[in-house]
Amino acid sequence: RLSTGAGRVALVTGGGTGIGAASAEALARSGFAVAINGRRAHVLKDTASSIQERVPDAEVASFKADIGVAKEATDLVRRVIERFERIDVLVSSAAAYEAMHVLDIDAEHWDRTMDVAVRGSVLCSVEAARFMRGGGGGRIILVSSVSGTASEGVSTAYCAAKAAIDSLARSMAVDLSDHGIAVNAVAPGWVETPMVQEDLDNATPELLRRLNPLGRMGKPEELAEVIRWLATDAPPFLTGTTIAVDGGQSAQAPNP
Repeated sequence: RLSTGAGRVALVTGGGTGIGAASAEALARSGFAVAINGRRAHVLKDTASSIQERVPDAEVASFKADIGVAKEATDLVRRVIERFERIDVLVSSAAAYEAMHVLDIDAEHWDRTMDVAVRGSVLCSVEAARFMRGGGGGRIILVSSVSGTASEGVSTAYCAAKAAIDSLARSMAVDLSDHGIAVNAVAPGWVETPMVQEDLDNATPELLRRLNPLGRMGKPEELAEVIRWLATDAPPFLTGTTIAVDGGQSAQAPNP
């Protein structure tokens, strides 16, 4: 087990906001040098500064890249390794979401969703794993969603992408097991992130109470703690699985 992140490096894609930003801070608190990635330089700068303020001894670096573009995804990991001379943990949190009914889907919408969530995750994971296999192993953590197993509607491409992430965690775990690389996914339910907030801006208190058995939305920090655990204290025997962190949402039968 890694136990702490001291002397180790973690790359978090989608690290500028939401679960990615919270995960980057949690890893920094555990001693990791953290590389955060996103498409908006000003957001990354603000997040890095915020982490630095709350974790004064943290080493945080920003890497602007669109992992939905193949070359940028592979170059991102290479840039991180060039900067830190290693990579021990990859948290693939980047995603693209746009509500759209299945009858309105076009190739552009489908490709953008898949390119960021699936192809970007694959390319970053492969590039990171190529280094990890010669560096004593590592941890790859993919951010999935309960939408990978059940749909709320008007999100066909997003749901398909998250189902692919679950499958990717299983298949990569098998291929990388001989190299000491554990691969797992985390599936959030309703969490207070900018992406989700747009859907729930007009939600009634009654609707919020019915989201899950806990009757509330999750906080990014709660997801980040599970991701931090997978990156540090989780046993190496845990690999190839998806952990639902959803307030019991996936365990609850639909309410009439």
